[in-house]
Amino acid sequence: MNIVNFQKFVERIDPRLNKDERKEKIIQIAESSRFTECYSENLVLMDCIQYEINIVENNGIKTGVLFCDLNKLKKRSFHPSLYTPFTSDFFREQANIHDFWFVFVEETPHIQFKKFTDFIEEHKLKDYYSKIFLFRFFESTIHQLK
Repeated sequence: MNIVNFQKFVERIDPRLNKDERKEKIIQIAESSRFTECYSENLVLMDCIQYEINIVENNGIKTGVLFCDLNKLKKRSFHPSLYTPFTSDFFREQANIHDFWFVFVEETPHIQFKKFTDFIEEHKLKDYYSKIFLFRFFESTIHQLK
């Protein structure tokens, strides 16, 4: 995503958000824009402001993408039940979303895949998400785990 498009998303952030919430939204924009660039030139970021889940479009098909920063896993602050409403039939219909993906975002390249596969099994993410990825942000690499 070029800087102009990035800025357009940043300008859409609700000004009533506090400093930390605004920072989280900017991180969400950065993660989703870098992921879409690395995944495919056909993947277009449609929305990353309105929900915690991002909406992308790939060849006319809308997909919801939830990014989970590795730091959230370390703090144990992530709980998938907070996000499963996004995978409900109601949300799918309202947002016209056909697929849901889960993306682990990590900044250090030395973490073993087993940590992620264990987390996937422990939280039954395969029940909610059709694809699960490990996205190494600074390396700009994507590994499909499901």
